[in-house]
Amino acid sequence: MIQAWEGFWKPIREEPEADAPRLIFADWLEETGDTGRAEFIRVQLALAKLPPHDRRRPELANAERRLLSRYSEEWARPYAGLATGPVFRRGFVEEVKVTARQFLAQAPALFRAGPLRHLHLLDVGSHLRAVLHSPHLAKLTGLTVYGQHLGPDLARALGDSPHLEGLRKLIVARNEIGDEGVEHLVLNPGLASLEELDLSENDIGQVGARLLARCPRFGKLTHLQLAGNGIGPLGAETIAASVSISNLTDFGLKGTRLGGPRSEMIETSQLLRVARLDFTENALTAISLRPVLETPHPSEVRELDLGHNDLGDAGAELLATAPTLGDLRVLRLTGNGIGDDGLRALAATQTLRRLMQLDVGNNPVGDDGVQAILDSPAFKNLRYFVCPAIGLSFRMRLALHTRYSQVHPLG
Repeated sequence: MIQAWEGFWKPIREEPEADAPRLIFADWLEETGDTGRAEFIRVQLALAKLPPHDRRRPELANAERRLLSRYSEEWARPYAGLATGPVFRRGFVEEVKVTARQFLAQAPALFRAGPLRHLHLLDVGSHLRAVLHSPHLAKLTGLTVYGQHLGPDLARALGDSPHLEGLRKLIVARNEIGDEGVEHLVLNPGLASLEELDLSENDIGQVGARLLARCPRFGKLTHLQLAGNGIGPLGAETIAASVSISNLTDFGLKGTRLGGPRSEMIETSQLLRVARLDFTENALTAISLRPVLETPHPSEVRELDLGHNDLGDAGAELLATAPTLGDLRVLRLTGNGIGDDGLRALAATQTLRRLMQLDVGNNPVGDDGVQAILDSPAFKNLRYFVCPAIGLSFRMRLALHTRYSQVHPLG
């Protein structure tokens, strides 16, 4: 049967971005009785085109899970012995994990098996330079080298590689590349197509942040993840204000020491020009958050994660009254010491009227505060509301399940 498929698979491998060859293959599968695989290809192609909150997603996602549960092992069989951790996208395996030794020995077979687009390289070690100079990398749009602790040598090898021009996503988290490594990355003209860059936990400081902000090659970058790097508020602001990285829509700043001494905070912020912001685990208080929210610059933020900070009720009140958050859709406040007074302040908001998701999990709230959210005329658009089950009466938990699509269990 594999030989019969080859006439269909060849154009899929050669035109991995195109839907038409995949749909033609799905039609052939249906004609030959493989209705499950045909349905799966069509379902994943449809999901790939839908926005995150489209009402059609749940039904399609359920069909995707059902088909994967039944057939994924069979459909991933061409990669047996070649790679692990297959991930299906648009109906085919597009992402796998492979050791550096396997990749160097069997790269042609890997790419014959399907339209691979993203590789997770494992056990790189002494194979670093050989792997990153393989011409097979030119077929990829995504590359992950995670937790290899390779230091600046990894960034240097990436910077020297002539085969990364097609990359749109690069994940090199937890490798200790430091500011020196950032310098090697920004000097590689072959990374100019990057849209997503994950540099989490790499010992990067303010120098590295400035290098990223000044890089003229990162004009296409929309997602930047810097979690666990000590760039501080000035480093974060430098990137947010960058003219070179002006298309940034998703900025990950978890645990980057944003809540440092007040003297390190600048008086006006440009962070809110980014649509999705992750400020979790930064020891932020209402005082340190105020300059960000009271900026005179235009605000584009739609999703704000402030989980596991020290905002308290004062922080909730600040958020409820911040005019810059008028277009916010998602607000996460998990683990901030917010009580009923904080929820009442949120419920009285005049600016958060477009909020669709609110998460106040792991906060010491009770029935009174939650009732204020339920009664709030400002939260008519709220679809998802997450709050702790402990501390709420059964009556209140039942009311939450009746009203919202996502809450904690009744038990």
